[in-house]
Amino acid sequence: MHYDQGSLPLLKRYGGEFVISNMSNDTAMSDIVASGPAPDEAEKMVKRMSAGNSLVDPTTGQPLPKDDKVLKIATFSLQKYLKASIQQEFANEFLERGGLQSLCDIIKTTTGNTLAYALNSLDALMEHETGWDSLDEEFVRNIISIDVSQTLVTVCRPATAILIKLVNADKQSGSTISCYGYEFLHRAAKGEAEFLPTLVQRLQSPDYLLCLNSLELITTMTKHVTDELRGDLSEQLQTLNAKKYVLRLMNDHPSAELSEYLLEFQSAFIKNANKRRKTMVSLHKPRHARLLSEIWEAAALENVEVSGARRWKKIGFSTEICQREFGRNGVFALENMNRFAMKDTEAFRKILLEQVHRPQDKRCPFARASIEVTDLLCDYWNIAAGGVDLNEFQPLVLSFDSVHHTTLDLFFRMFRDMEAATSDFSKVSALVRSQIKYALKNENAKTLFEFDKIMIETPYQVIRDRRLKELEWADDLLGREAIRNLRQRLYKESYEFVKQQRIECLIKGAWFPLNSLTRSNTISGGNSAPNLTLSQMAELSPTSPASNAASPALMNPSVLIGGSSGTAMTAATAGTPINTGYRWRYYKLSPSKKQVHYGDFSERAVAHFNNYEKLTEKIDISNISDIQVTSKSSSILPSSTQNISSHSAGQASLTPNPETTQQSFVLLSNGKPLVTEFKCHSASLFSEWTDGFSLLLDKGITSKDTAEYIHSLTEIGVKVKLLQIAGDRVEVPHGGLEIPPVYAGLSEGFWYESNNQAT
Repeated sequence: MHYDQGSLPLLKRYGGEFVISNMSNDTAMSDIVASGPAPDEAEKMVKRMSAGNSLVDPTTGQPLPKDDKVLKIATFSLQKYLKASIQQEFANEFLERGGLQSLCDIIKTTTGNTLAYALNSLDALMEHETGWDSLDEEFVRNIISIDVSQTLVTVCRPATAILIKLVNADKQSGSTISCYGYEFLHRAAKGEAEFLPTLVQRLQSPDYLLCLNSLELITTMTKHVTDELRGDLSEQLQTLNAKKYVLRLMNDHPSAELSEYLLEFQSAFIKNANKRRKTMVSLHKPRHARLLSEIWEAAALENVEVSGARRWKKIGFSTEICQREFGRNGVFALENMNRFAMKDTEAFRKILLEQVHRPQDKRCPFARASIEVTDLLCDYWNIAAGGVDLNEFQPLVLSFDSVHHTTLDLFFRMFRDMEAATSDFSKVSALVRSQIKYALKNENAKTLFEFDKIMIETPYQVIRDRRLKELEWADDLLGREAIRNLRQRLYKESYEFVKQQRIECLIKGAWFPLNSLTRSNTISGGNSAPNLTLSQMAELSPTSPASNAASPALMNPSVLIGGSSGTAMTAATAGTPINTGYRWRYYKLSPSKKQVHYGDFSERAVAHFNNYEKLTEKIDISNISDIQVTSKSSSILPSSTQNISSHSAGQASLTPNPETTQQSFVLLSNGKPLVTEFKCHSASLFSEWTDGFSLLLDKGITSKDTAEYIHSLTEIGVKVKLLQIAGDRVEVPHGGLEIPPVYAGLSEGFWYESNNQAT
């Protein structure tokens, strides 16, 4: 009796045996599967699968001969029963009766649909977390062979699904069965050289589920690979261009389900890369030694003499112990360096020969530059934290080695175009970092071709100008702890610089206008008691109308205001002698900073006094306890009293009121009496002398101008440091600083303080 494969017969139970039913209604079949057989039926199912109990023909009642149809029907039914979540009891009974061994025997000996049903049954059985921990390497090798050799997608899909479950069942899975994993699969697959190539090739399969299963198995292997085998698996996938096929899937408008699988692969790739970063390079590991050996052979520098270099320093390492210089980028940096050297050996040799023939202080070390580029790209994509955005496709991340190659070419171009020296290495790195950020954030740089175009065609001057603008607006950079510490240090330096500058202004001296009221109230020689208190001085201030009326001399607008610079301005009739109601006083701090010398003069004969011969009066700094601003903008002469002096020729000139923009302050002694008063003609003179006296007395800054001046100096200093065009070089860490291991013999008396400084 033969049956069409598209409409398999249904089973009914008669007298303890399954018989073929003529019923072909799908609903009836689903009802049977939904209700499922009782647990005791598992024993009969196992017997029929292993011993060959025959099915009964319902029309004749005669047993059918045992053939592939028998097993086909049995396995077809079994997969349905095992997939039903309510059939845990049936699954347990099936396993206890030796059903797993019978199922494995069928998988080993059958083909076609029977094999497909058997594989699906095993896949369904493995959904239960017990009973299938006895599968040996030989059987798994058979599954791998089936997956590689079979062409039917109905066979390959369940075979791949079984292998996924085996890889997931490692010690880190936390499940009941944890005796398998990647290493188990790797041992079983040693005899199947086409296993991984077949999986990669199926990423382009027209069968959607087969493509999905193959991608999931590759992703699962990448996630669960052991440290010892991680490098080999990554190298094989790289050789097979697995990422190229994944990129095609990403660019082909994948479905939501496929997109989820692609994001899983991307995440696994990034995490795998980070684990390789954390793996230190060791010459005792055959693969690491081979990668370094390939780089050295590709360099072909054996017969090139380089002063002070035997081998690795010729390639651009700082020392001959090259494995120590890969730092926090480990094997991942070594792999990228190796791929650069092997991808275009002639270009690699040309770069090395160009550098070794340059003066030692003008070389761009290749090895150091390659490691630096790997570090820059890892920082940008945040590889250490698992990637910048796990919810979006990052196709260029999957092309890391190609991006590294293009960026390293840019590094050497920047080094050449800016005519840099070896000591300028960090400056070049800053420019390359800026260009990486610009290129990878560019809306047009979605493919490797577009990225290469931006990196290659952007001139040096454009990159440099952009870097300057970034420094102006880099709020995130300026907020880093390292920059905050730098700013604090530079602020202290700026503060001390401005303090010294302000005190130097006092030592240089300046002119100030003086009236009789101020002159009579100054403590002379540091011993005389003051005549007026500050309140009494305010009552008699020239700004008071009563004072103005009592002092006719103050009504004369022909008054000059002195300062640190400038010449006298008068309003007088030609041939008429100058008659002012003010005299001038010159103040000058002594070099010892203990006394203020001054002298009164009828006119400003010189701009500055270089000595103290004519400054016969003194004020002891020890008598000064405080400084107080009395007026920031005063007008001694009201506008109604301003006069015009007529010349004999009939011409007239209006003398500007010099005190309309005056700012004044006073020095006070211990009991708050007035020591002397200073009237300043400009804001700069006011800030110089008020802050000069205040800093001299260790009272800090009092004026806004000086505070802004110090802030500006600090910010300029920070930007100069960051730009590294002038001043000392500053390395700005991107992320937390990694504390190096404590070497043997230093475990005692060696620790790290909270400011990341070794003690």
